[in-house]
Amino acid sequence: MQAIITEQQQTALIKKQAINRLTRTQLANRLNLARTTVKDVLDKPTPFVVSGKTFTAVNNYLLEDL
Repeated sequence: MQAIITEQQQTALIKKQAINRLTRTQLANRLNLARTTVKDVLDKPTPFVVSGKTFTAVNNYLLEDL
């Protein structure tokens, strides 16, 4: 399965990373993803396609605070 990361998701992830003062490596560990995958999610121009695992990990992390 593949899914699309939107600009809103990317922005929310960057904000949450900053608020929690996480490095990219720490964020990758929290998401249980490779650091290179996290780099792509944070840096690639949106929208872009990611695997289902990546999409689920990002969304679950963003929904933790709701």
